[in-house]
Amino acid sequence: MILAGNIESLIDFFSFTAWIFYGGAMFALIVMRYTRPNFPRPYKVPIIIPIGVLIISFYLVVGPIIDSPKFEYLYATLFIFSGLFLYIPMVHYNFKSPLMDKFTTLCQLLLEVAPTHSVFEDYNIVAQKP
Repeated sequence: MILAGNIESLIDFFSFTAWIFYGGAMFALIVMRYTRPNFPRPYKVPIIIPIGVLIISFYLVVGPIIDSPKFEYLYATLFIFSGLFLYIPMVHYNFKSPLMDKFTTLCQLLLEVAPTHSVFEDYNIVAQKP
């Protein structure tokens, strides 16, 4: 996002990207509502709300491209779809790098986030009981 150069381009880039994800979430909600109607849901909203947000997000994504096409919109779209290059091998095919577990643990300890219990057991970091 910093590559844009100025704050106006950064705001355009971020809002464009955010509305793509909002629209994707609303589309997923609509699809799930009809394909899996019996799944437990913590709360339900009337179907008109996701449809309305989907229409608004479509307008806020396509509108700026038609009104004033900029390179930032193409860059944002390519940035989003570049995630597929990591998703397909890592998640779909369940590829695991030997260094990834150690890197994950290092980041969790460095950033002071709570790693899972199994990570503690794997690296003998379990707190000793008195």
